[in-house]
Amino acid sequence: MKRWLSPLNTVVFTQFLSAFADNLNFFLIVGMVKRQGVDNPDIAVNYIQIAFLAAYVVLAPIVGAFADKKAKSNVLLLGNALKAVGIALLLFGLPPALCYVFVGIGAVVYSPGKYGILTELTTTEDELLRANAKVEGSTILAILLGTVAGGFLAENSDLPAILACLGVYFLSLLMTLLIPARAGNHTLRYGAEAMQFLRDVSLLFRNPRARFSLIGTGSFWLTAAVLRIALIAWLPLNLGIEDTDQQSMMIGITAIGVVCSAFLTPRLVPAGKLHRAFYYGLFMVASVMVASFTYVLWLTVILLFLIGVFGGIFVIPLNTMLQEEGKHSIGSGKTIAVQNFSENILTVSGLLIYLTLSQMNVSVNGSVIGIGLVLLVFILFLATQLPGITGTGRRNRSAGRKQAS
Repeated sequence: MKRWLSPLNTVVFTQFLSAFADNLNFFLIVGMVKRQGVDNPDIAVNYIQIAFLAAYVVLAPIVGAFADKKAKSNVLLLGNALKAVGIALLLFGLPPALCYVFVGIGAVVYSPGKYGILTELTTTEDELLRANAKVEGSTILAILLGTVAGGFLAENSDLPAILACLGVYFLSLLMTLLIPARAGNHTLRYGAEAMQFLRDVSLLFRNPRARFSLIGTGSFWLTAAVLRIALIAWLPLNLGIEDTDQQSMMIGITAIGVVCSAFLTPRLVPAGKLHRAFYYGLFMVASVMVASFTYVLWLTVILLFLIGVFGGIFVIPLNTMLQEEGKHSIGSGKTIAVQNFSENILTVSGLLIYLTLSQMNVSVNGSVIGIGLVLLVFILFLATQLPGITGTGRRNRSAGRKQAS
């Protein structure tokens, strides 16, 4: 029993519950918007998603320092509490978009604690890689189950989905209390750290391995966010799937692929050779491009699954690479804040591109192809960075330790 309730496994369970509720509430918001009779619900959902992600960009200079100053278990607790407040506000009739902004603020606070605590619970790059695989695998499994549950609950009524969200967040809060509270760096000052944030961004982007990871993970989440929005419009047009519950199940197929990738990643991209993740990014791009041309259900299912598998094998090693570089240079919490900042600038940019294409009456298929081409540009740029990161990990970490000291 103690093994199952080890600090690392407790973090994994806590993250699973929080991610489950996060994705359940996304489809809750989608269902509420559709039932409100908005003229173009797909564009409305796009704007709501942009508002959610904007919180990551605006609050990034503060939340990283907050995660490094406080015990990261307490950071997870506060993040979940803020998410629960956002959902509870729906019970009082507040606009879904405003409530979802509160959820976004909770997610911004939660994220640096979630990834930063992994560096405290592991000692080697291999352990950190496997810990990331556990967290990503459990997160995507939660996305799968939360997406399906959200689709079913939000199809007919809002109240069951709201109560389910609140209940799962409460369970996640209870699990957080089992995580050891390790003291943070109390000498940090928020004003000074906020001023330091842009220098932290510059420092990480000057590090070849950190830059490779930041651009790679940013391009992955750009694609994931746009595909989640695009599929809501694409599935009715190409496959005639209009019900929210059926749409959520189709989106969940990609999540199944990422769950599988969590088991495959340590074998296909081992510690010391994390740059190999690049090749799976290429496979992900190819799958996205081919998927936009298919009108056959079984082929769409296979391609969505492959997008998940290749995407997971692409992003898990890159997260590990960044955490290794960042914890010895600027601190684990601030590293994740920089990652959130760069990722969400790219993601919001991708959603704005998709929104612009939609308002220009470009077809959904054309918009997906356009985003696929944007992703391809990022992947090709990563190809130019490969020579600079191969074999530099140990040297960069040594330099980071000297700078940190």
